[in-house]
Amino acid sequence: MSYIVMITQGPVVRDDRRAWENLEESIEKATEGDVPIVHSQLIDRLTAKFPCICDLDDDQFDDGVWTDGPLRNNAGHFVTVLGIVPQRVDEVLPFLIEVSNGLGLFVFDQQSARIHRPAIAGKFAFARAWWKFWA
Repeated sequence: MSYIVMITQGPVVRDDRRAWENLEESIEKATEGDVPIVHSQLIDRLTAKFPCICDLDDDQFDDGVWTDGPLRNNAGHFVTVLGIVPQRVDEVLPFLIEVSNGLGLFVFDQQSARIHRPAIAGKFAFARAWWKFWA
């Protein structure tokens, strides 16, 4: 079994329960479209440190950290879904979160039921009604 994370752009509501519901609804409603540049940048940065299993030699395949490939195929226009080999989660996940948050992306970690939010989330990245900005 792999360790699955979903990475998306904001806005994401502050309430975690609603954020998970919104993510699931958005994935169901999502239609085909271009992959946002930021999702491609994410894949570039992740594979610079942890290569896609498709780029590994046969004798290195067992050292791969991703559960499938090509990794670029996991990047969609709304969400990027990545699977990490369970034995490598402690090594890969902190880096994945750091890189994703650094790009302003939100990491939904299904196993821990946590949402790792970028630092800017406190000010700009939440979905909030325009009339509540001054409240």
